[in-house]
Amino acid sequence: MIYVYRILILIGLFLVGYIFGSIPNGIIIGKIFYKKDPRNYGSHNTGGTNVGRSFSKVAGAATIVLDALKLMIPYLAAYYLFKYYEPICTLMDSTYNSNELVYSWYGFGNSLIQLAIALVPFGAIIGHSSSIFLKFKGGKIVACFVGYMLLSTYLAVPIFIVLFFIVLFKTKYVSLSSIIMASSFMIFSWIVYIVFISTSSQEIASYLMWFNLTPSISIFFPILSSFGALLLIYRHKENIKRLKNGTESKVKWVDQINQK
Repeated sequence: MIYVYRILILIGLFLVGYIFGSIPNGIIIGKIFYKKDPRNYGSHNTGGTNVGRSFSKVAGAATIVLDALKLMIPYLAAYYLFKYYEPICTLMDSTYNSNELVYSWYGFGNSLIQLAIALVPFGAIIGHSSSIFLKFKGGKIVACFVGYMLLSTYLAVPIFIVLFFIVLFKTKYVSLSSIIMASSFMIFSWIVYIVFISTSSQEIASYLMWFNLTPSISIFFPILSSFGALLLIYRHKENIKRLKNGTESKVKWVDQINQK
């Protein structure tokens, strides 16, 4: 019977992430504040870039923030559930010992607890891409992926967000900037995990992440990062075609800033 409970918990956490990820913030903002649906304008996408182009920069920024939060909030909730609620830890793993450091105990990789936590952002990414509220259509998961990066490592801002804006200011292509950012983070995640397993040091890996303030290193970190990055690239397949053809739209506000 305990295995049934474990399976139900895993499914439940995935569904929580999926429902949160499915929330179409761009459409909600468009209909409440502008009485319009962003799917009828621009690229017909529900993400922050199209909302910003179609309605206003404030609406676009709000969509991006909310799309990041819809992954971050349930992800953190699941993490702290396992951190502070011992009964669910012992249910998921009979070898759990509350006297041990939880992060050292399951940080080496591949326990059900780590899988359970990882299923939440996994569900959120899928929900954003294939929302149950939008007949299984959705956005290109850039904001969701950024939310995942922010919770994974403090280096997300000084390295990967900065990289995004460097590419953006050089090329003026949001799509290309997003693809390079996500691909770089995917590579980073595997480097961190390889360093972790090669040194068997939770401390070294932790310094590259969030100093034990968020889920520690496991195999699910690079796997989820790779899944998110590859899905993001796939969702940009039409943008990639336009980039090759030289017909991809450029962001206008970059030129405005450069002119000042």
